Amino acid sequence: MKPLLFALALATLGSVIYHLGQKLVPPTAHPMAVLMAAYAVAFTLSALTLPLLQGPMPSAGAAGPWRQAFAGMATGPGLRVALVLGVGVLLIEMGFLLTYRAGGSLQTSSVAVNGAGALFLIPVAVVLFKETFSLPKALGILLVLAGLALMSRK
Repeated sequence: MKPLLFALALATLGSVIYHLGQKLVPPTAHPMAVLMAAYAVAFTLSALTLPLLQGPMPSAGAAGPWRQAFAGMATGPGLRVALVLGVGVLLIEMGFLLTYRAGGSLQTSSVAVNGAGALFLIPVAVVLFKETFSLPKALGILLVLAGLALMSRK
């Protein structure tokens, strides 16, 4: 399997597990306690898989995979990216937990959030990352908007 397809399949599987888990959170559970427990599991699994998923990095010599993986994370861009990503992850987690707790649909909530997020990211992609914008992409935006409108109808 091509690396991109594998990564997309992994993200899809993770999304399914994630949304099922969020939908199954008992109404009596404190949202922050649930998130802390989920982060503990994610941290543990990340620590266990770190040595297995070493990417192309400069050689760490005898320091091993941990020092190599965290090189540059204590300061500079690595730290800023980790902070921004952490805030984003927390907002996503809280948003979906509260969405499902308020009666949000498992069928439409994820699609609505991801579609809206994609729309917000288009100008960011074009301006900051110099990605190209084309007629097919514009038509895709219209389809997303139409889909969001259809999904919001009862």
